[in-house]
Amino acid sequence: MKKSSSIAIAFAVVLGLGAGLAQAGAPKRNSDIRIGFAGMTLNNEFHITLANGAKAKARELGVNIDVQAGDQHASAAAQLVIIENFLSNAVDGLIIVPSASEGLETALRKSKEQGVPVVNADTLINRDVAASAGLPNIPFYGTNNFEGAKLAGQFVAGKFPKGTKTAILTGIEGHQNAADRRNGFIEGAGDAIQVVAEQTANWEVDQGYTAAQNIISANPDLELVFASNDNMGIGALRAIQEAGLKDRIGIVGFDAVSEALNLVESGEFLCTVAQFPSKMGEIAVENLVKAIKGEPYADYVDTGCRVITKDNVQEHKDYLSQYVD
Repeated sequence: MKKSSSIAIAFAVVLGLGAGLAQAGAPKRNSDIRIGFAGMTLNNEFHITLANGAKAKARELGVNIDVQAGDQHASAAAQLVIIENFLSNAVDGLIIVPSASEGLETALRKSKEQGVPVVNADTLINRDVAASAGLPNIPFYGTNNFEGAKLAGQFVAGKFPKGTKTAILTGIEGHQNAADRRNGFIEGAGDAIQVVAEQTANWEVDQGYTAAQNIISANPDLELVFASNDNMGIGALRAIQEAGLKDRIGIVGFDAVSEALNLVESGEFLCTVAQFPSKMGEIAVENLVKAIKGEPYADYVDTGCRVITKDNVQEHKDYLSQYVD
């Protein structure tokens, strides 16, 4: 296995006023600070872990946090309502894990008008959308998804022969994460793979299952599936098992949720790429509180990733157990 990256916490510290986040007036006491956390969904362990990290840091700092999210990863309209409600209820700051960037411009503009600082975790808000809203420098805390997926591709390149027939399940169209994971995997794998099919499954288990069924039907000689998140990989595994092909088609996932870790342990997943969502939530709260109080804060943190195989799966399960309900 190629050497995986360690957690890189690279703080690029800037003054809050310089990035346009600090509010005027006397600093607030922590106990008076109210944060609105608009998640992508709370029906996915990864996002639950991210939210739990944020709540843990809020408790540590003595600030108030309200965590809300839509039912699906693609619940962009529901997320917009959540953000607008937070702004109507005069939160002091916002953490956004965007379901979609395009629908957020109005809410981002309103947050700027109200002087409410915004930080971004996990999934990058489209920079053109942010700039159009007058917030070109929204701080971001999350994984370098291209590099994480590249590690997965390098793992495949070290295990599979040239031209392995491969399908890629991608996330929500327009998500930078989806594009980065697809492109990073292809670059890392190089000529070890021949991509015979690509299909979006919107990060969802059921859509991963349906997409994999269709791909297997059209490509009976398929050898490998790269699922851009574990949910889609779990759905693909069911389709592969039903087709009686679990001994011939390997699966590589991304996110290292608990079920995927169990599948790595059992050999049903070849590997998955671990992110550190709890770290994203913790750092987002910590730096948003600093921005609200007019203190120096980090405008970018790469929270790191690594490939999880049978060799290190137990270590990561122990780590994750701290943050999963």
